[in-house]
Amino acid sequence: MPRPDRSQHHLLDSLWSILRALRAAISILLYVLVSPSGFLPYVLFRLLHRGDPIARARILQRASIAGVRFMHWWLRTFRIIHFDWRHVRTELPQEPCVIVANHPTQLDPTVLMAVLGHACTIVKPSVYNRLLVRHLLAGALHFEGPTLDPMSVAHVVDHAVERLRLGFHLFVFPEARRSPQGQLRDFSRIAFEIAARANVPVVSLALRCEPCYLSRETPLLRPPARLPRVFVERLAIDRPDDFANDSRVLARRVEERYQAWVAAGMPPVAATHEQTPTLKA
Repeated sequence: MPRPDRSQHHLLDSLWSILRALRAAISILLYVLVSPSGFLPYVLFRLLHRGDPIARARILQRASIAGVRFMHWWLRTFRIIHFDWRHVRTELPQEPCVIVANHPTQLDPTVLMAVLGHACTIVKPSVYNRLLVRHLLAGALHFEGPTLDPMSVAHVVDHAVERLRLGFHLFVFPEARRSPQGQLRDFSRIAFEIAARANVPVVSLALRCEPCYLSRETPLLRPPARLPRVFVERLAIDRPDDFANDSRVLARRVEERYQAWVAAGMPPVAATHEQTPTLKA
């Protein structure tokens, strides 16, 4: 039986890419149509709820988690991008911690929300200050990231430490923006300063998307032919105490570990990889 030639493979790949782009476009259209009515109950709940703000935040976070898990179910079911949060094993400390991760795709914040459950994050000002979204983010105790004002960094650190002391995990992307494909941007020190101030562990998570999709180089309507799959694995846990609570040294150590992983081709994290044992509260 003759094998299909390269032109036939190329044609099939093009068809799969077009179908995936079409499904993605339809999903975005549905989101645009439905999201205003979806956000309204969050806004009303945040404005009308008069109870404990921490309890309110946990309710809003549970609703947000359900929303992003449904979104990933939809993307998985319609074969746009495959991610199943139920199969991720991060083995986080029971105590509050700062989770850092590389940032290969546009979906990374929702991926971590689906995996981590009750956790807060730093949101860039251009997103945080959008109409309707701000009420949901503020009500769930997410907070605005640094602005051009140098003093804003200190406020961000204070807000983050407060969330940790309330018992929430905090997740941060030290690169702040999506990584170039197969590379890393320089890490900001803010996540490590927060961990040092609060004296909580730093958990490093490795995010991969194979083949890469929703990166800066592969936008929504140019998907790969093969179904993209997202993987989340734990690289290590570090304690600020082990670095004399020096956030610069801690940041450098974590960034070097990520650089070594990326230089190796971003492989799956092997079971034999050197890991700090899971910490107990």
